[in-house]
Amino acid sequence: MGRTSGALVRHTPVETLAQWLESLRRRSGTSWDQMARIAVASGLPATRSTLYRAARGEALPKWRTVQAFTRVCGGDEREAKRLWTAAARHEAADGGAAPRVTAPPPRFITEPWQLVHAMREMCRENGHPTLRELEERAYIDIANKVSLLPKSTLGAVLRGRMPARDLLLNFVRYCGNVPESRLGDWADAWDRVHALHGHHRAPRPRAGRRARAKAPTPTRPRNSPPGPSGTATASRTAPGTRRTLSASSSSFRAGP
Repeated sequence: MGRTSGALVRHTPVETLAQWLESLRRRSGTSWDQMARIAVASGLPATRSTLYRAARGEALPKWRTVQAFTRVCGGDEREAKRLWTAAARHEAADGGAAPRVTAPPPRFITEPWQLVHAMREMCRENGHPTLRELEERAYIDIANKVSLLPKSTLGAVLRGRMPARDLLLNFVRYCGNVPESRLGDWADAWDRVHALHGHHRAPRPRAGRRARAKAPTPTRPRNSPPGPSGTATASRTAPGTRRTLSASSSSFRAGP
């Protein structure tokens, strides 16, 4: 009679891991912003939202995120590893989960869709940072909000558009924390795809637009009689406008 419905709830291993992480944070008394700053200083960078999602229990976080969370809050990394491994095994054994297509290493990428898929997988493996977070990480002028990863452009790429070479390299640098020594693999991947498939051009303008932009060819008014010797043509004029015919030319000139 006295039991609540919550006492009968069975948590998944992912939820158990999330609850353990949240208990660490509460015990440490550290705010999310403080945790993000400490994580960067500890050599395991993680954004505020990435750490927050790890404690939500909605999806399995990457081990590096759990490791950063645990280290920042002073928890036991061995216990964190045990809980994370159990959650990962549970996710792998979940029959209802759709099979995931693994992105090939950059040296094996030959298709535009493989390049975009590898970028998406890099986002997933690094805690699904938002477009705004990635844009802010790549700021080169904070005052004017100039970024190497504009969120509108990056969003279009992650929806399937072929990225520019510089955008790809900045993405793997700021999202995947890829060291400079390995950026060459991604540059080679982009060059390979570009050589095989070319670059994506903007669609050509329609024929109607070209026709409208073309200067019209002057034609003789349908109902105007021919001038002397059939070489000059009288045209209708607006009221109050006087036109004279030159004696030496067959063209019209406007009078004063």
